[in-house]
Amino acid sequence: MKQKQNRLSMPMNQALIVAGTAMAILLGLVGVTAWQYIERHNEVALLATKNNIITEQQASIDALQASIDSLKANQQGDEQIMSTEYVTLEKMLLIQKQELAAQQKVIEELQLQSTYQSKQLKRKDKNIKDLRRSFQKELEASIAEQQQILIAEQAGLAIIRNQLNLESARLQQQEALVLAKVGDVAAWEKQKAEFELRYANEAQQAAHVTRVDDLMSQFDRLQVDLDVVNECDKGYLYSYNEAKSILNHIRTYIQTNEMDDDYFFYVISNDSLITAKNRKLCLNS
Repeated sequence: MKQKQNRLSMPMNQALIVAGTAMAILLGLVGVTAWQYIERHNEVALLATKNNIITEQQASIDALQASIDSLKANQQGDEQIMSTEYVTLEKMLLIQKQELAAQQKVIEELQLQSTYQSKQLKRKDKNIKDLRRSFQKELEASIAEQQQILIAEQAGLAIIRNQLNLESARLQQQEALVLAKVGDVAAWEKQKAEFELRYANEAQQAAHVTRVDDLMSQFDRLQVDLDVVNECDKGYLYSYNEAKSILNHIRTYIQTNEMDDDYFFYVISNDSLITAKNRKLCLNS
């Protein structure tokens, strides 16, 4: 009976595997978001460097402008030299202004990129929060479902134990009746024949039980989740089809030999996965 209970509790392990996979995906998304935060920090540092360069260039321009003003104020000297230096300073000032305009354009582009990255990070944060809430909800629902299955399994085992106790009491009563009538030879021979027939039937039923247990063990060894079909893994697909075939054979064998309804609990708990719409995946082996 303990072996059957272990077989029937396999969906709990499968739910934990699914939950672990979802957690790994969630951690991967968090890692990507952290990398984007680092990229944004680097962009902010680059923007600050560009601002410092513009400040230095503006100071240089101011110094050139002061030189020009000084030259204009001292035009008493050599006008030809003054004119040459003035033209040179004007050219240098124009170059500095052009470089400053280029730097300002770069800064504007960086600011736009920074604004875009901020919006992207906010969107990623929202997606991660939504995914975390969805994952938590699915995990709680899966745990609740597995708890309901476990309760149903325990109730089924209690019913089986009660039936075994009743059968044992019935056999004890029949044994007492046989011992009471042992003096009547004819009656004893008749009872003996009936007992032999009944025990022969019970031996046949025991053989059927052994056969069903072997089939159930073969099904469990395949370790196939009938709710998932991996169409790209030939080995898994072969095991999946073999598991379906074994489960169908178990159901037919139980019905043909009119075995106890208790065995249908194992078939139903797995057969419901066959009749449901399977999730088809394509995963490399």
